[in-house]
Amino acid sequence: MSLFAKFNLILLAVFTAALVPATFFARSAMERNAQQQVLENAGILMQTALATRTYTSKQISPLLKPMLAENFIPQSVPAYSATEIFNYVRESHPEYSYKEATLNPTNPRDRAVDWEADVIHAFRDNAELKEIVGQRDGALGRSLYLGRPIRITDPACLSCHTSPETSP
Repeated sequence: MSLFAKFNLILLAVFTAALVPATFFARSAMERNAQQQVLENAGILMQTALATRTYTSKQISPLLKPMLAENFIPQSVPAYSATEIFNYVRESHPEYSYKEATLNPTNPRDRAVDWEADVIHAFRDNAELKEIVGQRDGALGRSLYLGRPIRITDPACLSCHTSPETSP
């Protein structure tokens, strides 16, 4: 074998040895960046849902209050409004979902499934916890989730839920 062929083989071996770990590190960095971007987008969408809740409770519910004595109007419920608005967002971004999961909901669609109940219990067990990020396997593959606690701090919420103990 000529010196040129040996040099090429050594160069190929060094290049291959460097390429494998470089590919691994590049892939890991890209996955971390993609996950961070998805979490940032999810956080913005969640803030939009929370803003919808605030808007509903401060501006819509007071307008509908006279009608609520005779009929229940779901649009007056902040959680309902936030979920409905987010459903419109999902029409153009089906990769995101929003759910105000609770253990004892007033609306059955908000009932927590097993993994959501685990997240709720984690928030109940640690009142200082502000956010949980995790991954789970579902019917459509691996999913990333962002969870934040629902805490009743506005006394106006107790008009529907009577007390924090009976709230979802």
